[in-house]
Amino acid sequence: MSQILFLIGDVRHAVNDNHQRLPQCFRQAGWTVTVLDHTSVHLRASQPMAASHRLSDFNLIWSLGFGVQATFLDRMQILKQVDQTKLVNSVDSYMYLHGKYAFSDLMPETHAHHDAQALIEIIETGGTWVIKPSAGSYGRDVHKLTNTEEGRQIVRQVTGANGYCLLQRYLPAIQNGEKRVLLGNGKHIGHYLRKPGDGFLANLNTGGTAELCDLSDAEERLAADIGLRLHDQGVRFAAVDLVYPYLLEINVVNPGGLGTIEGLTGCDPTPGLVEALVTQ
Repeated sequence: MSQILFLIGDVRHAVNDNHQRLPQCFRQAGWTVTVLDHTSVHLRASQPMAASHRLSDFNLIWSLGFGVQATFLDRMQILKQVDQTKLVNSVDSYMYLHGKYAFSDLMPETHAHHDAQALIEIIETGGTWVIKPSAGSYGRDVHKLTNTEEGRQIVRQVTGANGYCLLQRYLPAIQNGEKRVLLGNGKHIGHYLRKPGDGFLANLNTGGTAELCDLSDAEERLAADIGLRLHDQGVRFAAVDLVYPYLLEINVVNPGGLGTIEGLTGCDPTPGLVEALVTQ
């Protein structure tokens, strides 16, 4: 019988139910499911382990979230010693693709710096911009700004609190919403529209709302191209946010959206995701 290990952390403040729905769906598909804390990962006589289990014994290993920050790099180095085809999302994807720099060639004009003055000099060229922490999530510390004293002060505050930040050209089309597309093994699993609430942020944790939508042929092609690039870099489950023709963000760590799609359609996309993941 096939075996999958889920590595999870403290779920008391979880913003999605992946830690419940994913193990349950694999059990229903006939898999033996083991769920352990991230901190169970260790080496024993040079053998990568999780609690008393050898990681090499699992067919799949799925790490949901980063776990405790203080031990993250150690755990990644241990997991790097495992056959990376066993990981739903590779160690390299957690290290290099989670940050908002990934695939910046597909994004609106993007700059990144830890120095506030360097970013201020960019907004002084004119136009409307969005600043966001490179390691941020859930819409925290994301601001729209222009070349005003208030805008410059926001840049100073956000870089001072977070270090490296991204500065991107604001897309007026975001007021019509952004489309979240879920990708499993490079395949389109489902999608929906995230619309801003009172502000300009479409994140559902900041007052945004979710609606059913269609994808145009061009959006389908863009999502497929991104899915192929992600798959080639060891990513088998991701959520991408699109405002065509641009990519806004990639989430490879613990993407939300499965429950949202089920709520909108009445149909759970998780079995389709599991099927895509286990089909070569």
